[in-house]
Amino acid sequence: MKRLLPILMLPALALAIYDLRLDTLGNWGCYFTNYGTWGYGVSRAGGEWPVGSGDMYIYGAGLWVGAINGPDTLVTVGYNPNSGKSEMFPTLCANWREGSGNPEDRIYSYPGDWPPPQGRFPMAPDTARSPQELWACCCDSDPAQHAVPGRPLGLDVLLTVLAFPTDSIYNDMFFLHWELANPRTETLKAVYAGLVIDADVGNAADDRTGLILNRRFNVGGDTFTVRSTGFCWSQDNSPSGAVAARLLKGPRADTLRAFKVFILSNDPKNDFSQYLALSGHDWDPPYPYNPFDSIDPVPEDKRFLLSTGPFDILPLSTDTLVFAVIGTPFDPDDTSELALRAEWARKRWDRLLSVAEQPPTARTVQPIATIVRSVLFLPVSSFTLHSSLFSLSGQKVMSLSPGANDVSQLSPGVYFVREQSAVSRKPSAVRKVVIQR
Repeated sequence: MKRLLPILMLPALALAIYDLRLDTLGNWGCYFTNYGTWGYGVSRAGGEWPVGSGDMYIYGAGLWVGAINGPDTLVTVGYNPNSGKSEMFPTLCANWREGSGNPEDRIYSYPGDWPPPQGRFPMAPDTARSPQELWACCCDSDPAQHAVPGRPLGLDVLLTVLAFPTDSIYNDMFFLHWELANPRTETLKAVYAGLVIDADVGNAADDRTGLILNRRFNVGGDTFTVRSTGFCWSQDNSPSGAVAARLLKGPRADTLRAFKVFILSNDPKNDFSQYLALSGHDWDPPYPYNPFDSIDPVPEDKRFLLSTGPFDILPLSTDTLVFAVIGTPFDPDDTSELALRAEWARKRWDRLLSVAEQPPTARTVQPIATIVRSVLFLPVSSFTLHSSLFSLSGQKVMSLSPGANDVSQLSPGVYFVREQSAVSRKPSAVRKVVIQR
């Protein structure tokens, strides 16, 4: 099911297309949006597992990103569990001042309306890596979306959701692949990024949470180590499963910086307290460093944060964050089934990475960038009609011609070359270039 949110529902968020859709991803029924929030059905729980059971495991969820910007500590949240709101806007930073909503700023799905239009989104994936895939982008450039006194980081967020609905081993999980893109000419410093899940499992008032930080398991004779996995279940065992999230990739591999648990009465509500949570501190004075809330003695309405960092996002560059979201049968006295599924998620993602490293097909962005300095040389070919150079934010920077192209006036950073074929049936090709000085 898919619908566009009427503008009247979100009066403060006018002049954009807010796309909200309910998707079935294997055994999950989950809402996704193009404005940072997922698993939230607007004033109702939005993550059902197994789909059709009526058992809701997620009320709402979203990405949090914080950074130090000069003297200010800034955080952008894709889902605020205290209000249900997002501080993100459904287009790229380069486009948010356009005015009326562009119908291309929406969620794209495979199979279906795939790939996203390359003219507007040259950085979008071209070929799908899973049997079911969603892609959307948003930014945090609109100051009106930020809770006062917060303000934008100037960040583009590109989300790909990957799922394997026909595979019985993997159809209880899906993968969230975020690219955090800095389209500015200044570095985003001391960045922390993470996933917040408001996991109301059954009765919202009796949630329990847990963490597998780094633990070795032996299940069915198979020995493996599970890292960086947080989870939530219901104290009364109704329903009898758990929802888990595993950090699979970040700028510092799969290193978890923090696992913090919130309750409704003590959510971190402003940029400063949210940054403290992301960095592993308690947000009540004196702000002690307490990165892993692994002891949870009292059932309550819980939400949890998994974060990684710190890292810098250089100008005109991206960093990647990947989580697996897993539904699993659960016994609080025996976490082996949850651990086994977390291991399946790691293996599945490793396999996806190996596929991504194979030679690209036509119109796929090449994984290895070409490094140039003052001149970008395009080979002369009778099959090339014309080429264009795009910035990381999707803006066309210049038209290119076969032979030498002077790029000495452009800022250093990552760009995309789109080569349009003169052969009508041959698709265009996209490759990444890095301009250096």
